[in-house]
Amino acid sequence: MRKVLGVYLILLLLPVGASFGTDLVQGFLIDAANGVVLNGGSLGAAQNTNLATVNQNQSSNNPYYFQTALQTEDSMLVQNTSAVGMNGSFGVAQEGSALGGQSLVTGSNPVLDQLLLANFGQDAARLGGIGAALGIQGFICIQAQVAISPYGADTNVQYLGLGQTDSVAGGP
Repeated sequence: MRKVLGVYLILLLLPVGASFGTDLVQGFLIDAANGVVLNGGSLGAAQNTNLATVNQNQSSNNPYYFQTALQTEDSMLVQNTSAVGMNGSFGVAQEGSALGGQSLVTGSNPVLDQLLLANFGQDAARLGGIGAALGIQGFICIQAQVAISPYGADTNVQYLGLGQTDSVAGGP
């Protein structure tokens, strides 16, 4: 009878003893293209907008080791193109990308790691005629991590803001 009871106690305590720390991983990739082209002889206008948002939150609590961890990512990419004119060609082409990621490992030696990159490309053109073309794009992001344990509290925060504007205008 004692052998059976001993085996059950080991199986009940095994999940508690195997939990050494808390691991959190999250990331995002935004890859967007936007554009507008206006061709023609009569008066015209065109507009196009892209909007991409990211909101990620993670948290973990290990009551056996008194560890709490959380991380969050909030970002927004906006692209806007517009053209107005007559008797010519007007256009804007945009490309925007953003990459972000975080990983957090708690324990006696916590590891907090973050990555945040953004890249924009944009062209505006007017070929003859009377009018204008405008391109505006922007990206903003904040990442935050917090790890609290009996060994101390660790934080990691980074943010990035990026903007780009191109325009052409004129007449004959």
